[in-house]
Amino acid sequence: MKNFLLFNDFSSEAEHAAEITLLLAGKTGANLYVWNTIEYASIPKAELVIAGTNEEEVPGIQADKHTWIEKLESKLNWETGLRPVVHFIEGVNYVTDNVLSVAKKYDVGLLVRGIGGDAKHTGYIEANILRSATKSGCPVLLIPKDFSYKVFEKMVYPTDLRFCRRDVVVFLTQMAQMLSASVLIANISEKGLPYMEENYAKSVFEDAVLNPLNHDYIYFSNIKERDVPKALDILVNDMKNDLLVMVNNKFHFNEMMGHDSPYVIPENIRIPLLIFPS
Repeated sequence: MKNFLLFNDFSSEAEHAAEITLLLAGKTGANLYVWNTIEYASIPKAELVIAGTNEEEVPGIQADKHTWIEKLESKLNWETGLRPVVHFIEGVNYVTDNVLSVAKKYDVGLLVRGIGGDAKHTGYIEANILRSATKSGCPVLLIPKDFSYKVFEKMVYPTDLRFCRRDVVVFLTQMAQMLSASVLIANISEKGLPYMEENYAKSVFEDAVLNPLNHDYIYFSNIKERDVPKALDILVNDMKNDLLVMVNNKFHFNEMMGHDSPYVIPENIRIPLLIFPS
């Protein structure tokens, strides 16, 4: 597993994403790189959030810009014994054109960003984060603020088996192995293409997806429901999967998020999204 790159805007959403990313880094052995998307000095003191504490700040004293994540590291180590390595991206402005060079320099394989999670604040996927994924070639993990503090146990990748991405399956297999999780490949036929009969779909899955390296972690379901939003609602909320995997600007992604940017996350999808560049 390559290293993780967390985009930090000093919000409560970024704080929660950092807490979960530290746990994932500890479980997978990845290093965590933190890149501030705004200048720390530009944050009004009254709005500064220090992670892991509800204590009032002493007037006239401002915490160091790294204090918040140091508190999260201490909490993680106390609760689990894990101590992932954390670095900070310094001296590089956060712009999309710089993401590729940063990802290459620090061997980054996953971008992470916190997003609003409740019904009121769930909304648009920031266009810049999807451009960053495209520029770097790395998938981006979007973590809602109200998602429970835990590692993923049940991941689901909805795809038409005829277009199932090998790189996505390899990435998910690696993550599943390290987290002792499972991956469900949910076959949903794309619009305009015939439904894949059960035995045929199973044979395609076994021939094209399943192999000795992933057979203990990868499972398959042939979904008859052709209404993608309804099928995804069942996969997420009825089947209790806790990570939804999609490919940017492809059929299942667009059927759920819309066909034009800015894309909107439906209110019923309240779990992290792992989005691979197209």
